[in-house]
Amino acid sequence: MSEVEDRLRRALRPIDPPPGFAERVMRALPDQRPTATVTPIDIVRTSPRASFWRRVSAPAALAASLVAAVLLGQHVAIQQEERAGLAARQELMQALRLTSQKSQKLDDAYQAVQGTPAPAQEENPS
Repeated sequence: MSEVEDRLRRALRPIDPPPGFAERVMRALPDQRPTATVTPIDIVRTSPRASFWRRVSAPAALAASLVAAVLLGQHVAIQQEERAGLAARQELMQALRLTSQKSQKLDDAYQAVQGTPAPAQEENPS
């Protein structure tokens, strides 16, 4: 890599111009600069100025699409929260059912150890 860098440095090193170079360049330039032609903008404009609605429609459409995107995002987020809440509710109900079944079995075991018969439980159809 250093050989390539050395070759680049040698190729790009500054060198002095030959004597009289600046004078030759100045002689090659024209004596007078051409004058610039200025055209008024009113002449260039061929179409009439855009109407108010044409100027406002693009920003209004952009703003409306931004509002729609925000509202849609909120709607989706609310639905996801509701689904998560329902899933958590179902898990809680399942845990409570299991806990009540385990509790009943623990009560039965406690009663059996104590020697007193457990009271008869009525079954709920729900």
